Amino acid sequence: MHIPDGLMDPTVIIIGWVEFLVVLGAVLLLAGNRIKEKNLPRVAVLSAGIFVAQMLNFPIGGGTTGHLVGGALFAIIAGPMVAIIGMTVVLLIQALMFGDGGLTALGLNALNMAVIAPLTGWGVYTLLKTMTDKGGSRNRVASGFVVGAAAWASVFVAAAACAAELAVSYAVSSGAYGIAAAVSVPAMLGMHAVIGVGEGIITAGVLAYLWSVLPDAITQASQTKKELRGLRALVWGSTARAVVAIIIVFALALPLYFLYASAGKDGLDKTMENADVTEGTPTIESPFSYGEDYFSALFAGLLGFLAVALAALGIMKLVGLRARKGADT
Repeated sequence: MHIPDGLMDPTVIIIGWVEFLVVLGAVLLLAGNRIKEKNLPRVAVLSAGIFVAQMLNFPIGGGTTGHLVGGALFAIIAGPMVAIIGMTVVLLIQALMFGDGGLTALGLNALNMAVIAPLTGWGVYTLLKTMTDKGGSRNRVASGFVVGAAAWASVFVAAAACAAELAVSYAVSSGAYGIAAAVSVPAMLGMHAVIGVGEGIITAGVLAYLWSVLPDAITQASQTKKELRGLRALVWGSTARAVVAIIIVFALALPLYFLYASAGKDGLDKTMENADVTEGTPTIESPFSYGEDYFSALFAGLLGFLAVALAALGIMKLVGLRARKGADT
């Protein structure tokens, strides 16, 4: 769903940037009090984990693939405001370092995947959770359905926004940019309705695992366990274990990625192919790629993981520090 350079009408690009920056500015002002110092490493690892997860496509048939967006997963774990910041960092690193999504289109990509997806996922999750709560507890089937539905909705609504942007670009530019609504809307919604199912299954599985074996990894969970300190925290704390788990899963998943998914096209790429539309010239030449073989892809994943984790940690630390200074004055 990453929009490349040269596909969108400049007017639509400007509107996307303005809308995204207004939302991001509001979030940065309001999110500081929600960012707790002790949770920063976990949020940074979550951001980096979503970056790695987005590298791995899964097949949906017809030579088309999908990948985890992660907006709902992030919002359910850390809250929507923190999710918007974290997802923005992921998209920024993808665009600057790996050329995944155009730099000029970053505003639209962030609006779709860093704002619309987390807010939709969070909204649907909160609504359905309230409806299914019975006496303060929910069974696992209901919990899984709620999470899966929220994740599906987050992908579907973000794809609908992308399809609308493509259609508007085509209309206002008299066909010079974008893709006609007759092609973009059914293609994007049809493919992402299926991709959303994969998103829902993955999100529900990840959250079920975390809630059952590592509840303290979720920042909104009650912090009742004694925190490890010093060297023990570095070597065997929940954050360290999460990092190791993500790296191991990524390394094990790469062979399957090269076996099938890497040869397919994601939903937007397939829509562009159906409309006989090609990408424009990138605004900048990215210094890295996702790799064409196992070890180069593993290196790219580790490099991106580190870059996203450090960037997310630094940005959220600054946001939280600014909020604490404001509260002291």
